[in-house]
Amino acid sequence: MIPNKQVLPSNQHAIAIFTFVTLLPLVYYIPPWIIHNLTDNHLFVTVISLMIIVPVVSYVAMPLFIKSLKILEER
Repeated sequence: MIPNKQVLPSNQHAIAIFTFVTLLPLVYYIPPWIIHNLTDNHLFVTVISLMIIVPVVSYVAMPLFIKSLKILEER
């Protein structure tokens, strides 16, 4: 550990805007694609869409965004 290193809080507004911009195309395109290619059952479309969207945002997009924010804040 590095002593006396200050941890800066993340910019909550930037995270909220990024989340909105990331979710918008995913929510817009994935459910219709599932309806067209897999099933038209509303429950299954919702569950399958969430099974795709949540990991993409949680494990791919958000960590990359936070890492890029920290790099920009260090400059």
